[in-house]
Amino acid sequence: MKVLLVDADSKKGFPNLALMKISAYLKQEYGDLDLDIDLIKGIPETAPIYAYDRTYISVIFFQNKEQVKAYICQFPEGHLEVGGSGWNLENKLPDSIEHIRPDYDLYNIDFSMGYTSRGCIRNCGFCIVPEKEGRIHDHAPLDEFVNANHDKVMLLDNNFQASPRWKENLDYLIKYNYKVNFNQGLDIRLLTNEFAEKLSQVKYQNWKFTRKSLNFAFDDLRYERQLRDGFRLLEHYGIRMRDLSIYLLTGYNTTKEDDIKRFEILKEYGVNPYIMRYNQNGSVWDNHFARYVNRRYYQFIDWAKYENGVLNK
Repeated sequence: MKVLLVDADSKKGFPNLALMKISAYLKQEYGDLDLDIDLIKGIPETAPIYAYDRTYISVIFFQNKEQVKAYICQFPEGHLEVGGSGWNLENKLPDSIEHIRPDYDLYNIDFSMGYTSRGCIRNCGFCIVPEKEGRIHDHAPLDEFVNANHDKVMLLDNNFQASPRWKENLDYLIKYNYKVNFNQGLDIRLLTNEFAEKLSQVKYQNWKFTRKSLNFAFDDLRYERQLRDGFRLLEHYGIRMRDLSIYLLTGYNTTKEDDIKRFEILKEYGVNPYIMRYNQNGSVWDNHFARYVNRRYYQFIDWAKYENGVLNK
């Protein structure tokens, strides 16, 4: 059996979970001696010159969909499957694949990754999770996808704090002393004394597992008070502001004044703001503001002076 796996998005250093699960399932079904798996990162211009028994393509980002369409037109009919949020929201892995421990050797990574929960309690207009996964629900225990030889775990839960088993899962991570990356961020609006106290015992890390880091979002001025209360609670339990990275969504439903005010609030606390442009598109102003914040030019120059310099040339 000769199989081709195509990671259409190929974010540098970031593995595709679905492909790792497919690889693990195929190895379980056919064994290493009867199976030959090739992994391609990115979308080639032309299809392979020799045939594969099966081809699986995963597309996470919608902007890659048209390129994938052009690519798969070169394949003969049959023995090809395409899935992922960038392709459609209906295709799902069968349970026999969804609930298998991923093949981490496919990407040669030394950390485990997966979902303990699916869905979300929020219904944000810019997010596909409610449509794709529905309301928050338990998905898998940690030991389903954690490799015992790893000391690092990347959690992909869309709203970990709203998970029915968040307390049980944090206790597990603390007990076994794992380094943990909450990849999709945590919800500052759901922060409680109990959660903050347990969180302070976790070895939280950035996605590369190179430094301490926690991610939250501040997408709307309407929860400014909850943000400030959350920061005070985190500090109370010894979590440093400099270890927080806060996402700021722009280009969706906020004004320039809103964006600047949210940024200025975050500067008060010494956290690390990061602009997320809606669908990576934005006005000239949005793009310059994102560059100013994300490259941390604010450490050297005020926004008004920077804005005047780059927008009024």
